[in-house]
Amino acid sequence: MEHKITTTGNTAISPATSTRTFNNYGKGVQVCHADSFSPTVNVVLTSGGGQQTTLSSQYFNLIVGYNPFEKDHILIDKTRALTEYMSEDIREKFSGWTDAKIEEIKKLPAIITMERNTADGDKQQGVLAFITDIREQKNGINIHFQRYYPVPMNVLQGHFHELGMSSEWELNRTHWTIKDINLLEVLQDAGLQFFPSL
Repeated sequence: MEHKITTTGNTAISPATSTRTFNNYGKGVQVCHADSFSPTVNVVLTSGGGQQTTLSSQYFNLIVGYNPFEKDHILIDKTRALTEYMSEDIREKFSGWTDAKIEEIKKLPAIITMERNTADGDKQQGVLAFITDIREQKNGINIHFQRYYPVPMNVLQGHFHELGMSSEWELNRTHWTIKDINLLEVLQDAGLQFFPSL
């Protein structure tokens, strides 16, 4: 089943600079793109208090084994949350569930997808998302997120090396990890067009 994601909120275009701004009010994500300056995508995350934080491009969250189209939050088993498929340095940097570490994780873009289904791989999709809240609970880690753009499984599978995976097998195992990779750059290089023609 194919899923489409639409950006709600205001879209502003400045003729002088060809700047495109997608502001998803109430969801905490604002994406800006300026063709006339460079092909750089700037993402500004806004908290409930109105503070703005620029998205980090050095790392990204990879969450496998959960349907990102059913609802806007998922519950991850603690034994599968930031415990595997990552370097010791990254684990030390982000693990621990302190307020400061949670705030750092929320600055990272995310790919959320079901485990790879080889029988339906051509139609299977994950999503580029932005984490809006992380809550440690007795029964797991509850992650709330805002979906932004669908990502076909064949893109993830075809670019597993560029995305920091040691093999395609990682897409077959339910887990949450963090990769030391510029996700938006990889997806753009893979031919995904994040912004509609205006």
